[in-house]
Amino acid sequence: MIHRRMTVQIAPGRQADMLGRIKEFEQIWQEHGVTMRIQLVTTGSLGRICFSADFDSMAHWEAIIATIDADPRVKALDAKGTAEILRGELFFVPGTWHVEFWRDA
Repeated sequence: MIHRRMTVQIAPGRQADMLGRIKEFEQIWQEHGVTMRIQLVTTGSLGRICFSADFDSMAHWEAIIATIDADPRVKALDAKGTAEILRGELFFVPGTWHVEFWRDA
């Protein structure tokens, strides 16, 4: 079992926007058979969001991500995000993305 976890620092005052965008991605992932968990930190470095999911193997992860990346809705959301970056309307703090893959021991 592979557990993928991604975290990022939310830009001040943009938690609702960030959560809304992640929920849009969550719906697409769910339609592709992946249950995503979304969590907000309650202690420590506040203003962080985590989204994670489990996969049978890295090969399973790679197959799912290839399918999801080809989804036109994901391409549209990515384009929307790029436009927001260019306008300086980021939901997150640049340079704070952290991705980890964990495996069962």
